[in-house]
Amino acid sequence: MTRLLLPLEHDPRPAELHAEDALLHALKRLPRRVQQVFLLNRLDQQGFAAIAERLDLPLISIERHMNQALQTARAPGDALASIAGQWYVRLQSPQVTASERIDFRRWLDADPEHLRAFHETELRWRSLLAPARQLGHDGWYRQGRAALSLGGCSIAVGLGVAALVALGLLT
Repeated sequence: MTRLLLPLEHDPRPAELHAEDALLHALKRLPRRVQQVFLLNRLDQQGFAAIAERLDLPLISIERHMNQALQTARAPGDALASIAGQWYVRLQSPQVTASERIDFRRWLDADPEHLRAFHETELRWRSLLAPARQLGHDGWYRQGRAALSLGGCSIAVGLGVAALVALGLLT
């Protein structure tokens, strides 16, 4: 009787590709606007101020969206990684103050784990490049407000039709 050396469900792809697939899946689950802000920054290398102006959003929204995108790559429940990610995004903002930079330096120097977490955040940021290229391969994110998903529009149209039917205007 012969035995199989590999289980039937064995996937020959390296673990690195599985990690990229997981990151891509996590990015796809983000709201469309968050994806758009992330891709404009990551792929087109636009700064926060340029993205804010292009999409007519406040800078704080851009920071929040970028933080949300970066957090997709961290382990759930890792509070230190979350804080490091927030610092990483804040330091890229044109609104960061000298006082905040000093606070960051104090935080970084307070514990060797902080430096490790920040370094891992930088590595996470780099790991998002390949999935970002896949997500934005067709350039949809460059289309301004039209880039928002049609799912929300479909829901709005459906609710509008339902309201008209309920009011008896459409029979």
